[in-house]
Amino acid sequence: MRKTTRHTTRIAAVAVVPILVLTGCGGGDEGDDAATGTGTEASGSAPSAEGSVSFESPADGDTVSSPVTLEMVAEGVTVEPADAGVNEGAGHLHAIVDSGCVPAGEAIPKDDSHVHFGDGSTTAELELEPGEHTLCLQLADGDHVATDITDEITITVE
Repeated sequence: MRKTTRHTTRIAAVAVVPILVLTGCGGGDEGDDAATGTGTEASGSAPSAEGSVSFESPADGDTVSSPVTLEMVAEGVTVEPADAGVNEGAGHLHAIVDSGCVPAGEAIPKDDSHVHFGDGSTTAELELEPGEHTLCLQLADGDHVATDITDEITITVE
């Protein structure tokens, strides 16, 4: 089952660092209270599910236009909404723009660089500034605790 979500995230290289430094955990969506944005160890532990996630589209090295349509797939794990709780072998996806993947066991921050698909969607659109961008796709549990199940690509936006 695929859900489509439209996320608009404008990333300007100059603005990313101040945003990451100055942004705390602002008011989140329901069920997002555990995403502290502190980069510290989250309570509980990351799911030890075996599986993989990947960007079906765009592919690594692609040149695309904005908005960028993301098509994401998961194998060997179940993609479910964050409000389903913490379930072994399951979680929801995050697209992380120009910030690298989050270490397993840490809460994924909630800011402009860390796009949460807490509704369980596997398709989305991102507004990105022209230039080269690194995207990390990362599975996290219902508490937004990162797993080591990731995929990373580099794309160029015209």
